[in-house]
Amino acid sequence: MGLELYAKIEPILGFEESIEGLYDFYIELLKSWNPDTLIDIGCGSGAFLKRLSQNMELSRVYGIDLSKTMVERAKLLGLDADAKDLCDVKESFDVATAVFDVLNYLDFETLEQFMGCVYKVLKPGGIFIADINTLFGFEEVAQGSLIREDEKRFVTLDSVFDNGILTTNLTLFEEENSGCYRKSNDTIVQHYHETEKLANLGGLVLVQSYPIEMYADIADKEVLVFKREA
Repeated sequence: MGLELYAKIEPILGFEESIEGLYDFYIELLKSWNPDTLIDIGCGSGAFLKRLSQNMELSRVYGIDLSKTMVERAKLLGLDADAKDLCDVKESFDVATAVFDVLNYLDFETLEQFMGCVYKVLKPGGIFIADINTLFGFEEVAQGSLIREDEKRFVTLDSVFDNGILTTNLTLFEEENSGCYRKSNDTIVQHYHETEKLANLGGLVLVQSYPIEMYADIADKEVLVFKREA
């Protein structure tokens, strides 16, 4: 699904400032719940967990991601992280998070299974916080083309949103020692989910939603708070 290629190009995409604002929103929510243990699902390179550890004291903070490249970066930050599927996690936590589009990478059938696995890693009364793209976010923000480059890399992202699915073609040109460029390409698929359809998936109850304006004056994301009642 393009995870490893995205891991290579992420540092030059320039999303850091907007994403840090999203991190801070999560952290303020977490402070209101005052958890002791937390698992971050799809932790990526560990930027959120690092920021969290600088702002809150928890006895256990753990990250998982399907990308081995991302997990290695997280470990370089001194974080406890593994390349592991959520459904293989045996521990339980006060809070689970899935920051920056994680749910949108799952189709609805897979999302149902995912939410069931979130339920299993939460303690009774535990909280799951995640964000999803709004329809506006897909149609007006995510769709289109993006070009980024640095001294040795040139990246293009071309995204089309159709029938509830955003398809993004990633292309990376990397300069090699010979002076020639090596081309890599892959595709990422994201799915639009209506908030109402997520309200009771996997035994989790949606207790709050917050519209977020990351890239526009209209909400392009929603942060959702779910609770395991028992």
